[in-house]
Amino acid sequence: MVNRKLRANIKKVRQMLGINSHYLECFVAAAQSGTFNKAAKRLGKSASTVSRWINEFEQHLDYQLFERQSNGLVVVLSEKGALLLPKAIIAIDYLKKFEHLALSIHDKAAPLSLTMSFSELVSINGVAQVISDLKVNSPNLQIALRNVDLSNVQNALDEQHVDFALGIISDSLYPNVGGVLVGNENVRLIAHPSNPLANQSKVSTDMLLGQCAIWSSPYAKTQPYQSALFNSIEVLECSDLSTVVALVKQNLGVALLPEYIAHSSITAGEVVALDLHKEEVDQSIQLMLYYRLDYPYPEIVAQLTDSLRDWFGYIESI
Repeated sequence: MVNRKLRANIKKVRQMLGINSHYLECFVAAAQSGTFNKAAKRLGKSASTVSRWINEFEQHLDYQLFERQSNGLVVVLSEKGALLLPKAIIAIDYLKKFEHLALSIHDKAAPLSLTMSFSELVSINGVAQVISDLKVNSPNLQIALRNVDLSNVQNALDEQHVDFALGIISDSLYPNVGGVLVGNENVRLIAHPSNPLANQSKVSTDMLLGQCAIWSSPYAKTQPYQSALFNSIEVLECSDLSTVVALVKQNLGVALLPEYIAHSSITAGEVVALDLHKEEVDQSIQLMLYYRLDYPYPEIVAQLTDSLRDWFGYIESI
């Protein structure tokens, strides 16, 4: 049988679950401002209301939160109040987020979740910027990042594995898939400093055929490079770009990589960027944001497009 003291404790816990949020807000305002008058101005209430709410809260808890000074206005946190304050701040923040989430669920004009694939076509800073921009207008949006092989982007969208995917420009699209240009990614063909091509100017495509090609997804089979680099006799496949750089550092082949990934290794002299013949090999690729045409939130499509274009510095030609 549950003893009397335990029953009393259970009752107090149940009472705690029923604490009004304005008690918490009043408590935090008074603790942070130091006076009931300042707390009242902060909350847009009268000082008497703040004082009453604090008294009611203390009665509810059955202990004092503040040590009142002689004038009754200046307040100092009690030992128990000091322990409660950081938790109260967290609780208020959580309640506000809960309220926003509850309202967003009711608002059918905004999505609740979003799944995107960027592969490695944009740096982590670019990914973070896109997510930050989304969170400004949709703070409760649940975002998931998923890597999709670039050869399977449209299929992944068609089967609704992702809502959006950043990919290399394509001449043909699935019937249910749309795409919009968002920018260009600069790429570099890197090699070990001792590679015979390292000191060559205007390296042509035929000079690459004898090289071991390290296939670095998502740049492995892009059309401009198929007949040049990726039809080499010797091929080493690797999907992780950091590993690709490590393999080039060991003089195991040449690899086509996004400029932002290769930059630090080129600067450090660990690898070199080959001087490709500009008329034969374009060192940039056009990127598209792909999405399902039946995606019900056009404002999200527009926001992602603007955010990515801003990151890449892309200006749509008129």
